[in-house]
Amino acid sequence: MLVRLTGFAVLSVIIPSHNEENYIEACLDAIVAQRGLPIDHRVQIIVAANGCQDRTVAKAQAKLKALSARGFQLSVMNITRGNKINALNEADEIATFGTRVYLDADVVIGPDMLRELAEILSDDAPLYASGLICIPQPRSLVSRAYAKVWTQLPFIREGVPGIGLYAMNAKGRARWDAFPDICADDRFVRLQFDPSERRHTKATYDWPLPEGFSNLVHVRHRWREGNLEFAEKFPALLANDSEINTSGRSVWRLFRTPFSSVVFVLVYVVSNLRARRTVKAENSTWRRGRD
Repeated sequence: MLVRLTGFAVLSVIIPSHNEENYIEACLDAIVAQRGLPIDHRVQIIVAANGCQDRTVAKAQAKLKALSARGFQLSVMNITRGNKINALNEADEIATFGTRVYLDADVVIGPDMLRELAEILSDDAPLYASGLICIPQPRSLVSRAYAKVWTQLPFIREGVPGIGLYAMNAKGRARWDAFPDICADDRFVRLQFDPSERRHTKATYDWPLPEGFSNLVHVRHRWREGNLEFAEKFPALLANDSEINTSGRSVWRLFRTPFSSVVFVLVYVVSNLRARRTVKAENSTWRRGRD
């Protein structure tokens, strides 16, 4: 069901969470701090905790009073199975509104994010939206070097990648049924939409980069593995993939920051080699994307 106030699509915000006790409070505090929403906005927040062996559920439940005071409706699911895709599908089953925001638990949204998404997605045409990604300053020298190159890629600077945050209105969400059992859920959703149907907010959100070389390789390995799996299972959707780093500008930028470029290339090469070795293995076990 899609309920609208004037120029405002009412949202169901789904937050899949697996052992996120170090992140979930900041994620929910950022929602409490949202501004510009109508008094009777009724935005629904669903924390889809899955396979948690820490205090994620308790910390999320502790935010009920603060969220309720700002008009948010909080539901905290405690799903036994640790699997993001399953968590997304189970949360979709209890989502009240057709306009959906899918938000990773380690993301901190800017104070105008939900208002802007609600305004953008109030359009009758199918639309996809995300925010402008920001990388908080990593502690690791290696991660800072990697971020310096990665954030300058056209895919990040000019596209609407939806890493850690993507949303769509009800007509957009109707383009698929349940989420398929794949790693690249963000890419699967983004490529349901032609580039002309994608929008980004002026509002930003913080997405923390993994700390250190091994964690960078781990996360990018999983990302690359997911893209290879996606290409095999959904080749027709690749026609909507306009956000590929093929621009010659990307290569020239590498020469501007030699140390950062070496770090970036090493992570890129090692993770790609690992992904090619593992992508054909018949292993459907869900794995955490961040260490």
